[in-house]
Amino acid sequence: MANRFCFEALDRSLNDIINNDGDSISPFGGRVIVFGGDFRQTLLVIPGGSRSDIINATINSSYLWDDYQVLSLTKNMQLQNNLDMTSATELKEFSKWILDVGDGKISEPNDGYA
Repeated sequence: MANRFCFEALDRSLNDIINNDGDSISPFGGRVIVFGGDFRQTLLVIPGGSRSDIINATINSSYLWDDYQVLSLTKNMQLQNNLDMTSATELKEFSKWILDVGDGKISEPNDGYA
């Protein structure tokens, strides 16, 4: 996850470059920007920072957040390859397990290896 100040700097830069009239300032100069990521990943590391410093640095805390549209991927494209039935089943089960871990649905090891 990137620091929100990176996105805000990009926003200000694009607004400076694109908006010549200065009257209407829209996010990222009115351009569509596509970000990719996973909110289940670890938070930012801020050396010596408190919990509030870390939360303040996330993109959710940015003034831009209200203008974002979050889209979720719904189809596992890895399963679209020509896999045999056993491999496809294993991959699908693993994908579900990873999502369950990220959602906090698995709180203890389920097979003794995690």
